[in-house]
Amino acid sequence: MHRIAMFIILAVAGTASYAQLQPTPRVIQAVSDPSMVIDDRGAKLEVLPAMRAAQQMASSGRQVIHSVFAASQSEPISPRQLGVVFNHAMQVQGYITGEIAFKMKDGVQATDRLDPASYPGLAKLTNPNVYLVAARTPSEFVELVRRLQGRNDMEWVEPMVTYGGLQR
Repeated sequence: MHRIAMFIILAVAGTASYAQLQPTPRVIQAVSDPSMVIDDRGAKLEVLPAMRAAQQMASSGRQVIHSVFAASQSEPISPRQLGVVFNHAMQVQGYITGEIAFKMKDGVQATDRLDPASYPGLAKLTNPNVYLVAARTPSEFVELVRRLQGRNDMEWVEPMVTYGGLQR
């Protein structure tokens, strides 16, 4: 009798059970301003013009965290006062300094083809033909990315975005 009871217990424990687990519903953030959306390697990247962020070290000293605050849309972005973006593909917030990297096709030099007055901070980053421009405001950032992506002499254009911890 004892063996039969033990067999039944082991048989029940050994059979597969099917749980009805439901994934946690994920709230997808929608684009709030389509005029401030750019394409970043196939992902929608929405620049939030009235938000800025400052970075600081966490109290542990091991992680950089960002504190986000409201600002005027015309207030400049820089390494000290970052612009804020939202990556709709990854559903995460990111931060920009205004820098955009790009590579010209077929050995073309940007200094020969681009007007430095129209491309602020134009500088050669590395050889061959990788350059950097620096936008001063979020709207200028969007405009520069679109203008560079619209050119047919570009191999690639990449807005420089950093993702990191958010201070709550």
